[in-house]
Amino acid sequence: MSNNPYNSSFEKRKAMRFSIIQILPFFVISCVSEVDISLNEPKKEITVNCILTPDADTITAWLSYTKPTLSAIGFEPINNTRVILYEQGNPVGQFRQTDSTAWVLPYKIKPGEKYKIEVTTNNTTVWAETTVPGKFNANITSLEIVTFRYDYQVSFLNNPKSFYWISAKGYAHYKGEPTFDRAPAFYSSYSYADDFNRYLETWAGYRYSYEDYIRIAGNTLQLDSINCQFVPVTIDINLGSQKIFVFSVDYHLDKYMKSSLLMEENDLWAEDVPIVYAPFPVYSNIHGGTGIFGSFTSVSKEFSKE
Repeated sequence: MSNNPYNSSFEKRKAMRFSIIQILPFFVISCVSEVDISLNEPKKEITVNCILTPDADTITAWLSYTKPTLSAIGFEPINNTRVILYEQGNPVGQFRQTDSTAWVLPYKIKPGEKYKIEVTTNNTTVWAETTVPGKFNANITSLEIVTFRYDYQVSFLNNPKSFYWISAKGYAHYKGEPTFDRAPAFYSSYSYADDFNRYLETWAGYRYSYEDYIRIAGNTLQLDSINCQFVPVTIDINLGSQKIFVFSVDYHLDKYMKSSLLMEENDLWAEDVPIVYAPFPVYSNIHGGTGIFGSFTSVSKEFSKE
């Protein structure tokens, strides 16, 4: 945001990092595949990336084979494949291929239900399971502290079995033009959030900065409710509307998201000479392959300046 002194120090840190590993549709998502960095030809693994949410009427699964890191070719698609979704142990539909790596199934996911995806090709079967988090209510309010920004507060009852991720999207200047994008960081004094992406950096009365998201693990809190106040960085309410998201994600998607962000943070040290770090492994729950089969429910609210 303009007038925010944090932007300069934040951009300096971000300039040293690779693009964010993006996980959910509302987060603007892509996929990650475990790869072998040796010069020898590695064994190809089946990669499955599929995220379930009751907010969608169609499920998309992205299928491909892994490839060596040093390879210049694209990901190899998987053809002649059978992809089946199970709900509570019962088959509910077979995916159909719509392009080289995308497979779709028109189906409405139900909160609280257990799902399994099964991919079979060339006598090889990989599979994974997820239990979709239940629906929850969250009160999202805006606080116009000063004219050039909106601060926000989210309040909701805590479920000890849930993992919550807070995100925001809005307009920011990009090459001189307003662009709708995800907020790359937040200021907040909320001390019960995970500190893996937290920095002690004060601004406008807030104690911390959180990069990319604010993650709150319900099982680490001795609290019945969660009340978190924050201000997004870079996006500007004066340029256009802002949308606040609260996600409740399942165990597998939570571990995948956190490990992806930690891997990205580790890439910061790859800028040093010599490189002295070991890559952080990205979590996968695909049995017999790699990738992620996870799920989430969400609450969101859009705000505009009157």
